[in-house]
Amino acid sequence: MTRDDIQRIMDEVPGLNDFGIGVYNPRRTKPEERERELAEGKRVLLKSVDACNNVCEWLRQIDKIKTINNRHSSYSLKHVAEKDIGYVTNGVFITAAIHCDYPYRIEGNSANVPFGMSEKSIKAVMRRQRAGGKENWAV
Repeated sequence: MTRDDIQRIMDEVPGLNDFGIGVYNPRRTKPEERERELAEGKRVLLKSVDACNNVCEWLRQIDKIKTINNRHSSYSLKHVAEKDIGYVTNGVFITAAIHCDYPYRIEGNSANVPFGMSEKSIKAVMRRQRAGGKENWAV
């Protein structure tokens, strides 16, 4: 994944930035503040090529399914991935999963995105992590 890939995905998904979709607590900020925050989040995400590639590599163990799995959002899945690869942002996880061609759905004003990821695969990763002594709050 390259910087150009990240830019292409940001162009396809309005509001995608390092935070996720949109900005944190948009009702409490003025429009010009939201725009500045969104622009900064996009700049940060564009610099996250290595982190996106780490997530893409981690996602190889998660099978794709056609239907959207609403049990886990990008935010909860990023925490599962972090147990193996270290900290990543919600926006990095979303960008990598879209790049890896997982089906997804943008939902209203949510910063998080559900994906077509196999529950069986996700649970297998969580079991492996628990067996390896990596606690996981998202279970």
